[in-house]
Amino acid sequence: MIRAALFGAGGSARLGRDETVPAVVTAGPEGARDAVAVDDDCLPASRPARLVRACLPGLSTTTPGGVSVLDFGSGDVSVPVCFGDPVLVEDWGRAEVPSAAVVGPRRHAVWLRFQGRTDQVNVSFFPGAAEAFVGLPVPELVGRMASPDDVWPRDFREAVAELEPLPLERRICGLGDLLLARLEPRREPSGQVREAVRLIRARRGQVAVRWLVGQVNLSVSQLERSFTRHVGAGPKLLARQTRVCALAAEAAAYASPGWAFLAAKYGYADQAHLARDFRELTGLTPSGFATVGSDADFLQDAVACCRGVWKPPAAEEPEAAMARTGRP
Repeated sequence: MIRAALFGAGGSARLGRDETVPAVVTAGPEGARDAVAVDDDCLPASRPARLVRACLPGLSTTTPGGVSVLDFGSGDVSVPVCFGDPVLVEDWGRAEVPSAAVVGPRRHAVWLRFQGRTDQVNVSFFPGAAEAFVGLPVPELVGRMASPDDVWPRDFREAVAELEPLPLERRICGLGDLLLARLEPRREPSGQVREAVRLIRARRGQVAVRWLVGQVNLSVSQLERSFTRHVGAGPKLLARQTRVCALAAEAAAYASPGWAFLAAKYGYADQAHLARDFRELTGLTPSGFATVGSDADFLQDAVACCRGVWKPPAAEEPEAAMARTGRP
């Protein structure tokens, strides 16, 4: 999920499949990372499997210099359970992410900062599914974190804290059980919303809204209202985010990505349209992303790099940004 990194959901090596392979990613002193498969027997089954994308480790690191991660925007809502030092959101004034906070959907990518001893497990919900567990209206969560004190009762928070000394697999099982006990079926999204989300993911974001409504037997206004209520973003934005994530995952596999080829492959009218979408959703130009990717692993929806190798734009001093862009 970060989907393999930290706020997000996946953890699989490939984007565009509903099946995921949970992985824990460790960053060593030189920034090297190894993906280790985790037994998924503890992942929720039956109805929860339609709602929870994965319950998996995020990033564990003891790298002295720390690690920065670009977390792509998405319709996922996630619950990062943090043990050890807190994760910081650089784009939100270096705000700390409390353990068991509920991180809402994001319209744009954000930079996360891992330093010290980070040990984290993530639960990531499919777009539209979180309200059935957390009980908060999704539109209220867009672009923000909800404090665990405002979401979970005390017994839930205490039970989460008791997971820290347990082995990884038991942590995941315990967290899944705690969430399953809070599932409220009447808050689940409709089958039409779930199917629309599935189609967007299956086609890697290359869908038109008018085609989508025909597949789920809704009008454009009905689908947009349902997405606003359950996903926190319209189907067009979720498709754009999904397409950029899929394209970026493929681009990261090459030292010199062929952006014109990728633009055509992913249905953009031309390379200029790709560049505009990429910059708006990630804050990076395609060429800037290629620079990051050459020094960092791409974790499905996340780019991890060692501090000193590349500096996130949000961390630049104003003078440096002006010198680079030619404008304030």
